[in-house]
Amino acid sequence: MFAFLDSRFRGNDSQIYMKKNAEHYMHRALELALKGWGMTSPNPMVGAVIVKGDRIIGEGYHHKAGSPHAEVNALRKAGKKAKGATIYVTLEPCCYHGRTPACTDAICEAGIKRVIIGTRDPNPPVNGNGIRTLKRAGIKVQTGVLKDACHDINLPYETFVTKNRPFVILKAALSLDGKIATAKGDSKWITNKLTRAYAHQIRSGSDAILVGGGTIRADNPALTVRLPGKKHDVKPVVVLDGTLNLPRMAGIFTRRPGELILATTKRAPKSRITWAVNQGYDVIVFKSMKHLLEELAKRDIVKLLVEGGGETYASFIKAKAVDHLVACIAPKLIGGEGRNMLPGINPKSMKDILNLEHLTACTFGEDIVIEGSPVF
Repeated sequence: MFAFLDSRFRGNDSQIYMKKNAEHYMHRALELALKGWGMTSPNPMVGAVIVKGDRIIGEGYHHKAGSPHAEVNALRKAGKKAKGATIYVTLEPCCYHGRTPACTDAICEAGIKRVIIGTRDPNPPVNGNGIRTLKRAGIKVQTGVLKDACHDINLPYETFVTKNRPFVILKAALSLDGKIATAKGDSKWITNKLTRAYAHQIRSGSDAILVGGGTIRADNPALTVRLPGKKHDVKPVVVLDGTLNLPRMAGIFTRRPGELILATTKRAPKSRITWAVNQGYDVIVFKSMKHLLEELAKRDIVKLLVEGGGETYASFIKAKAVDHLVACIAPKLIGGEGRNMLPGINPKSMKDILNLEHLTACTFGEDIVIEGSPVF
């Protein structure tokens, strides 16, 4: 889980948990929502808690796209007891029939008396309409309880539905002097096992992992999720290479169709594109970074994790296409001939450098992980 998400609502504020107020129940709804981490795209993570007489009588969360939403799962557990109760939900209930029926209909039919909402759904068909639908049905509605936390857990979803592109996470392992590898390209391992496990948690929540062709040629990575209970879990991989100059014996080509996307340009020889297509792989010939991200959004990729190497990092920074940066820094010195994280980016003065905001920092053994949002 991102450290910046945890810090917004998890913590040591025991008074909130002891006092059975609106924040207490919304905290529980947030905990439930995060159980859907990495499973709900292109839908948001949502949690719901139904309360009657200061007692929780039903709770639920959205497990995965196409399955019942959090409110419906909570209502099913509450059963007939839901009549006259209050439901706490982290995100505004949907009010239209998509892959599943409208949650506002289920809430009305159950006889819920009051709905407490963390934040509005930024998706245009819902935004405010779900609230209005409930009010027209005579249900009392309150919004804004733990608003920031409820909003932040779905920042990727908001980016997806409002900007028509994935939320881009750039994750890099760095030495203390800012190098991602030695002069000869050796990078195993800069960070320790604990930090690498944290990186795999981020992988597990992402919808696809993007690397450059240079990383494939140099490291032949597996790019799987290796966590307890998710050993070698496979996430789709996007390989960015302008000419598709990739060794056909690379491990990525053992993947099944649907697990590999090759992103290239018109400079790629037609023979290489034809070979990849004949193997069943998805090939995107893109014109710009904006075009590529739009194409990935069409494939329901909400969270895109960019893992390297330097040229790829730099291309995303130059395109101002990074939403969240995770810098995993180890107390090691590689030296001046080592490979830089952002080759080719050379600001002339301090006023031209890229800054980060909304910073968090945590440690994993001797390593430190700094996260933040680039200010372009």
